[in-house]
This record gives sequence, C-alpha cells and structure tokens, in this order.
Amino acid sequence: MTGLGELVRLAARRSRWFYLAWVLALTAVVPATAAAYEQIIDPDNADLLITTMTSNPTMRAMLGPPFDLSTAGGFTVWRVGTFVAAMASIMAVLGIIRSTRAQEEDGRTELLRSASVGRHVPLVAGMLVTLAACLVLGVLVAASMTALGEPVVGSVAFGAGLALVGATFAAVGALAAQLSASARTARAIGLWTVAAAYTLRAVADGSSDDAVTRLAWASPLQWMALARPYAGERWWVLLLPAAATVLLLAGAVALEARRDHGSGLWAARSGRAEAPPGLRSGRALAWRLHRGQVIGWSLGLLLFAIAMGSLSTSFGEMLEQVPQLQLIIQRMGGGTDQLTEAFFVTMLGIVSVVVAVLAVQLFGRLHEQEERGHAELVLSTALSRRQLLASHLGIAVLVPVVLFAAVGAVLALNQARATGDWSWVARTTEGALALAPGGLVALGVAVLLHGWAPRLGWLAWVVIGWSLFMVWVGAALDLPEWLTRLTPWAALPQLPVDTVDWTAVLGTLALAVVLIALGALGYRRRDITGT
Repeated sequence: MTGLGELVRLAARRSRWFYLAWVLALTAVVPATAAAYEQIIDPDNADLLITTMTSNPTMRAMLGPPFDLSTAGGFTVWRVGTFVAAMASIMAVLGIIRSTRAQEEDGRTELLRSASVGRHVPLVAGMLVTLAACLVLGVLVAASMTALGEPVVGSVAFGAGLALVGATFAAVGALAAQLSASARTARAIGLWTVAAAYTLRAVADGSSDDAVTRLAWASPLQWMALARPYAGERWWVLLLPAAATVLLLAGAVALEARRDHGSGLWAARSGRAEAPPGLRSGRALAWRLHRGQVIGWSLGLLLFAIAMGSLSTSFGEMLEQVPQLQLIIQRMGGGTDQLTEAFFVTMLGIVSVVVAVLAVQLFGRLHEQEERGHAELVLSTALSRRQLLASHLGIAVLVPVVLFAAVGAVLALNQARATGDWSWVARTTEGALALAPGGLVALGVAVLLHGWAPRLGWLAWVVIGWSLFMVWVGAALDLPEWLTRLTPWAALPQLPVDTVDWTAVLGTLALAVVLIALGALGYRRRDITGT
C-alpha cells in the first residue's frame, strides 16, 4: 500500500466537485420531501390516501411498497428512498470508474506506477474516496432527518442503508473497471447493473404474486427499503450490502492482479488491416462506433417494457381488493382502463427521459472523438465537417425516436393480448411519439453547446438530471408550478390520458430543430479541439 495516502488525496482533489454536486443534490431531496409531508397527506383523508397508494401497482412499481406512511420519515423513505438509492448507486459507479479505469485509459495511472506506488493502490484509493462520498451522503441524510424531528434510530437506518447501497455499486464499478480496457464499456456495465437492479425491483414490487414479490430481495437497490427505516428497523438486512461490497471488492482486486496494465480481462480484438467496403463513409464509421451501444440500450429498454407491461393487467384485481378505490374511480366515471392509461403515461414519462440520456450519450461520442484527436484525423480525409456532424447527429436523432416508439408499442402488448383490444398498442405508440420532441430538445441543447462552447457540454446533463428529478419526485416537493415546468417535456400532451395538442408538439419540435441548427452553425465555425 505504498503511496496510498498521496493517491487518496489526489483522487479526492480531482473528484471533489463531482462528489460535492451529487451529495448536496441528493441530500437536499430527503428533508425537502419530509418537510412537504403535511401538505401532501391530508389528515382528513389520510387513511384512504394511504390505502390508495399502497394498493396502486404503478406506485409500488415506481417507488416500492410503503411500510409506514403515517409519519414523515416513513413517507420520505417510500417516496424518494428508492430514487436517492438509485442516484447514489449511479454516483458510485461513475465515481469509481472515473478514479480507476478512466485514469488508466488516459495514461495517468502508468505515470503514477512509475513512482513508488503499489499495484492495487490506485484502485484502493479510488474506492476509499467513493466510499467516503457514500458515507457523507448517509450521514447528511440521517442528520437532516433527525433535525426535522424524526426518530434518530430510523434516520440512522435510512442514512446507513443509502450509504451501503451506494458502496455496493461502487464495488460493482470497481469490478467492471477490471473487465474492459475502455472506461466507456466499464461505465455501461456498471450503469446497466443499476438498471437491471431497478427493473427487477420494480417488477417484484408491482406484482401481486408472492413468488415474484420475493425477487425484490435479489435487488441491491431494495435493501435499504427492506431494512424498514421508521417502520420497525431490521438492522440485519444491512448486512447484505455490507457483505456484497466486501465480496465484489475482493473480486475486483483479484482480477486486477491477473490482468496487464492498460488491458481488461476481456481482451480487445485486433482490427482488420484494411476497412471493408461498407466502412468507407462517415455514416458507416459512425454506425460502427455506435452499434454496440445501440444494441445494448435497445435490448435493455425493450426488456424493461416487457417487464413493466406485464403489470398492466393487474388493475382489475387491485380494484376488487380495494372497494374504496373502486368506488372513487366509479364516481369519477372511470374504471380499470383509466388506471391502465395512467400507468402507461407514467411509464412513458420515465422512459422518455431515459431515451433522452441515450440521445445525448450517442451525440457525445463526437465530442469524445474530438478530444482524442480522432475527429481531426477523419477530417483530414475527404470527409467534410458537415458530413462528420451529420453522421453522428443522424444516429442520435433516429435511434432514440424509433426505439422510444418501439418501447411504447411493446409496453402495451400484454394489455392488448389480455383484452383483445389491439388499439392499446397504437395509442401507447402515439403517446411515445408525442413525447419524443422533448428528448430532441435535450439533444438540441447538447448540439448547441458542442457547437459553440464544447467545454460546457455538461450543462445538457443538467437539463436531463432536472427532468428526471421532476418526473420522480417533483410532485412530492410542492415546488412552484413554473419551476416544475422547466423541462423539455412540460408542454407536451401525455397520451392516451390527454388529447393531442399539435401546437405543443410542433412547437417543441421546432425548438429542437432551431437548437440543432444553431449548434451545427457553431460547429462549422469553431476550431476543432483535440489532443
């Protein structure tokens, strides 16, 4: 462990703003939700509201089963606990890969190892800094809830659960960093592990089948909630993320001892000496660079749609189990179809932001090519700057839109099969297409920044992060309406619940086109940066 102290300080210094932004943002969500509890839960209708939330498969799939909604602490754990745990997991995955595989890929680790630094010290140093960030998040959450008057024991269990779930995925990221020589692939492995854990939890929590419900124990994202903070704490559950962290980290260290520096456990394949005929154009090269990512995202999102769509036929059973809710729905002139439509709207709202992540990530490959000097080499050939931009931009526009429409169709397949009404497929596909311009606006922001100020490209992720925050927890915080509408999807109709508003759809689409056009103009005028 020679040099561990110095590398810990170096990793902390390089990532201090990264962790500070994540920890402060996530910490703010928790006490804000607890403070809004009395505005959300009306004491006169508390029992009925709690029964409705508990029995709604959509809410269970999104947020998990509530264990105690009679207190602000129990409500906060149910309403934002899973969201914060998922975001802490993403922070941990990105943070550890940023400190390990990305440093190795850029050649910095080789420079450090040329000094008196042990083989595993960079990995251990990065892991210690990531674990410290998770610990700080847990302490701040526990302290803020205690300061609001919630029980200390429950607050400690809440904070410890979040910290340990984050630590588990930090170890997942450390393991992923040993598998591939590419930081991009390692991030994909880590983030898809988070997505798989969330999907497994959502399917298990949204199901009324006891055998499926028990699968929630296999999802690390659910371990914090299963410890039941503020609802009769089960401390032994927290041993699960602790043990998983130790085992995964031990596996990462063992794998690091068995691979060469700069390589991964999966050996990179040698390329051909000459490009095949189909790879001799800008579009073909861009597709070759993106196809692995496109295939991975497509499989993941379609599997998510199949899994969540399987829950859509359980609403009739739910209404039979909750007569009070059935009476309310009937008085409103609705029935199972209205709940099913609301379920599809909720799912499409979540997926629309996730697809926007894909669009910005696909276009971000152009920025990556530029930073590494590859774009400069390509532009030294007969390929023009306009053609290079169009080759990446075309994929970033078409793939997310087509994939989102496919997700909308697949989401309703189970409902259509069960009811024999195949118009469900057309209606959810139409709902997805109506939301697609919002994702294109997010992409337009990325193109605009890349064209005029590539160093500020991270602002596109702020737009997406804020949108995801609004989708998940915005309604629970009682924020001003103008603030909640600051997302690219705010003006768009939510089909099939709303009616089609062509003015909003075409207006949002026009905004996206303008942003992309301005970005393209800036890209043609500025200098190409590179190594």
